[in-house]
Amino acid sequence: MGLEMMSNGGVTPGAAGDGECPVPALRYQRVRASPGELPALRDELAGWGRCAGLGSDAVQALALACYEAMANVVEHAYAHSGEMDVEAVHFAAERRVQVTVTDRGSWVPLGLGAGVEGGRGLPLIRRLADEAVITPSDTGSVVTMSWSTAGESS
Repeated sequence: MGLEMMSNGGVTPGAAGDGECPVPALRYQRVRASPGELPALRDELAGWGRCAGLGSDAVQALALACYEAMANVVEHAYAHSGEMDVEAVHFAAERRVQVTVTDRGSWVPLGLGAGVEGGRGLPLIRRLADEAVITPSDTGSVVTMSWSTAGESS
């Protein structure tokens, strides 16, 4: 599959958590920004979200928002090929989870007339996450998304 996972701390995707005990961070570094990598990453993140105590609707929102953020890296960050980092962290005391997708590219429009806000991806991410911060820079972009685990039930 080509994923180089740094640490998953024994996370068992699909196991239900109560959100009260910390779930180890999930970190993937220097993952090839390729469409073929995205489904496995999305599924790992969804399983991790369940372990962290997110309810089924929030898990679906997390999976779709993260997939969209990673797809934006594939489509827009690099003219040819590149890499991305994906990190998921559970803040048990704050009752929230946070996923960050980072690239080292620069904005590459899909076609003529395509603008930074021209697509549907970033607005979708903002709607799906409880909070989403997109930070572009000359050295890449960082998309940070978070969801509350407070009051969640499967």
